Parts: sequence; C-alpha cells; structure tokens
Amino acid sequence: MRTTLILNDELVLEAKRRAAERRSNVSAIVNEALMVAFRPAPNPETPLPFQMPTFRPAGGQPVNTSPTEFAELLVAEEMEPYES
Repeated sequence: MRTTLILNDELVLEAKRRAAERRSNVSAIVNEALMVAFRPAPNPETPLPFQMPTFRPAGGQPVNTSPTEFAELLVAEEMEPYES
C-alpha cells in the first residue's frame, strides 16, 4: 500500500543509510521499525522462564539445579573450610 509520510530529515537519512548497509530499501526499514513498534509489550506480571545454564563434559549428566539450590550450594562451599 502506498502512503505519504512526513518524516524527520535525520530519520530519513538514517533509514537510507541502514537500507544501503542491508542492500534493502527505505520501505523495508520503515516496515520493520513499525512492526517492532507495534509488537505487544511483554506482560511484566508474567515472569520469563528461567533456566540456569549448565556446563558439563561431553557425555556427562545434565544438572537440574534451581536458583535456590544453587545459592545453598554456594554458601555450603564457602563455609566448608570453617567446618571441622
């Protein structure tokens, strides 16, 4: 669909620069920017799922440790030298 927009000169220059970098055109840059602008905002009441990254040797068993368990392990590790 064709339309006429009155845009800030600096924004148009930036859009042209990005279009040239991507070997694209200004219309594609404006469409992308509008899609991002109209994307629904994440719901702050719904926390993002958290998964602790784990690193293990090839063939090792995965470790499923919650953040709370991990914190407890760190405290126990720090206290180990002081226990007799």
